[in-house]
Formats: sequence, C-alpha cells, structure tokens
Amino acid sequence: MIYMSTIISVPHPTLRTKCEPIQSITLEVQEEIQDLIDALKGAHNPEGVGLSFPQIGISRRGFATYLEKKIRIYLNPEIIDQSEETTLGGTPERPTLEGCLSIPHLYGPVPRAKKIKIKAIDEHGVEVYKTLTSFAARVFMHEQDHLDGILFTDYTLKHNLPLYFLDNEQDKFIQVEDPIKIIKW
Repeated sequence: MIYMSTIISVPHPTLRTKCEPIQSITLEVQEEIQDLIDALKGAHNPEGVGLSFPQIGISRRGFATYLEKKIRIYLNPEIIDQSEETTLGGTPERPTLEGCLSIPHLYGPVPRAKKIKIKAIDEHGVEVYKTLTSFAARVFMHEQDHLDGILFTDYTLKHNLPLYFLDNEQDKFIQVEDPIKIIKW
C-alpha cells in the first residue's frame, strides 16, 4: 500500500495509538519508509527534524530523523538506558521549545533525559546501537513518544509547563494563557 505522505494533525486517532512492532522489512514497509522520508523532507513552514509512522497514518513502530542534513531511520526503536538527570534544553532562561508537525504552531518546553542509549533497526535490517545527547536525544525521545501515543503537549499538562503559539506574521512566540483550553486531544 502506498501512502500519500500527508502529515496528519491532532486530533487524528492514530496519533494516540500504541504502534505495532515491525516484524520484517517487507516491500510494503520499504514503501512506507520512503513515504515517511518524503513527508519529512517535504515539510516546510516549519521544516521538521523528525517524523514518525503514526504521523503519516501508519501504526508501526518507526520514525525518521533529519539532523545535520542526514536522514536516519529507526525501526522498533528502544531506549535501553538514560541519564537520571533531565533538562528542558537550552538555558534556564530560554529552554528549548519542542514543536510537532502534527500540532501546527504550538511549542513548549519538555523535560527530557540529557543522555540516552538506544537500540533500533535501520532500513536495511541492521541493528543499531548509539548514545545520543543534547538535541539528537531530544528528537529521538520526541519521536519515540509518538510510537506510544504520547504528544509533547502531554508534558505541558503533566508538569504545568508553558505553551506558546508561534505567530508567523510577527515571527514571535505568544504564551498561551490557559493551555488546557487549547489541548483537547
């Protein structure tokens, strides 16, 4: 089945589904990986740094990242170890604001482990083990969350964190007064 590489948005139910593991890399899975890559590379305003299968309507455990001009595929990814210390990224005064291609125009800080060790399978079926830190770790954890039906806005509510709307015309972030009124998915 060939998908149209369309990125779905909240409140689409696939975004809240726990995804199924990939049993083998079939022709269908290879086509879905290409659709995932096409959708990620085709995302503009904003551009994306990661995209998961559920974001294109496929309930499989896998995602792509696009960092340092390189696409990486992670199938059946797992975090096998992580630091106890968490961070909001950036600096205390200016934390990293996560966004999501499935939640247009909203951004917020998310507490994430500073360092993770991961295991996954690449698009060729080869097991990959890596240690990720900083922004690459943050992107991995964000996409990993998607595979369990978790959205970054869940952390906003859980930790009572601020949420921001990006006003493209003024090119600035505007804090949302009451995130609960907006986050209904």
